[in-house]
Amino acid sequence: MISTPANARIGQRLSRAIERVMNRVVEERAVVPLSIAVTLLVGAGDYATGVETTFTLLYLFPLAFGAWLRGRDFGFLLAAFATCCATVTAFVSAPRPLRTAPLAWNQFASLCIMLFVVWVLVVLRAYVERERSSRELAVEQLRHAERLNVIGKLAAGVAHELGTPLNVISGSVEMLQTGEVNEANISKYSSSILEQTKKMTAIIRHLLDFGRRGGASRVNVDLNQLVNHAVDLLLPMAKRRGCRVLVEPMSRNVPVVVNPAEVEQVFSNLLINALQAMSPGGSAHVRVTVETRGTAGATFRPFACAIVQDDGEGIDERDLAHVFDPFFTTKDVGEGTGLGLSVSYGIVQDHAGSIEVSSVKGQGACFTVLLPLATSRHLQESFAPDTSSAC
Repeated sequence: MISTPANARIGQRLSRAIERVMNRVVEERAVVPLSIAVTLLVGAGDYATGVETTFTLLYLFPLAFGAWLRGRDFGFLLAAFATCCATVTAFVSAPRPLRTAPLAWNQFASLCIMLFVVWVLVVLRAYVERERSSRELAVEQLRHAERLNVIGKLAAGVAHELGTPLNVISGSVEMLQTGEVNEANISKYSSSILEQTKKMTAIIRHLLDFGRRGGASRVNVDLNQLVNHAVDLLLPMAKRRGCRVLVEPMSRNVPVVVNPAEVEQVFSNLLINALQAMSPGGSAHVRVTVETRGTAGATFRPFACAIVQDDGEGIDERDLAHVFDPFFTTKDVGEGTGLGLSVSYGIVQDHAGSIEVSSVKGQGACFTVLLPLATSRHLQESFAPDTSSAC
């Protein structure tokens, strides 16, 4: 067990380094033939050069690759296969008369070393998996806690929103209880009660769905729909603060493959920040579009884009570089946890996207959420994306 904080940090860095080096994108069905092919190639080099010690060490590379990706059993089999290759090579190239005892001892020692390497890699892989699982669990718990914090902020607005249909239902029931309404009005009041009940059910269900853990499932959805859902949830809060939220969806679907609950949480966090930054009478604008941006591979591709802009007090220039830092906040005590933007940034990063921010003090802030567009190449070219600046 790793007990001290310093050792824990070293272990985490080690696990991340090993994870980056070993977990490359390799199709699982290619691991076995690739490992065997490289082992045979090393054996051929061993035979051709006669540099026995050097090439015995080279057997460890395909062994490590195969053991890490396919586990202990395949690693042991590959170690035995590499030992056989080394034995055959040594047997064929050894001078005569052949000294079998040193040859057998060398190959047995090589096999023991290879088996030990496999065992070490299996232990390291298990440690890396535990570290990764604990990180994922911690991130999910943090996101869920922030989602519950958002629900707390929405509670007052939702309660007010439920008050109107409750008043309609109460009035309709009172009229029906008098017994002085005709058959036509009975149908009218009953329909009104049913309609308001469905409205309340939809509000409560939406709030409960938002509060559930997002999970890991991702589906193909329209970004317009996600933005509209987030805005609908925030409208009661906007009314209480005397602000408006204006939505400008794209005229066609903007498909993205995402976890809807998590991405909806991103837009909710951005809209809550916008509402809290504005004075009564202010307006927040949400626009959905498609923009072409450069990628890490120096190529350009279209991204689904949602721009959240407000006319609030803006962000100070020296704070712009820290807005996505955990626990960084400029709000008064009790108004913010400093986790909303940090959690949103992590969610978008997990979806291979990015968040951009620009602001001028006193002139509002603009957040641009970019997510990979989930379309075929042909459909992507049909979008005619906007390459101008987002804000």
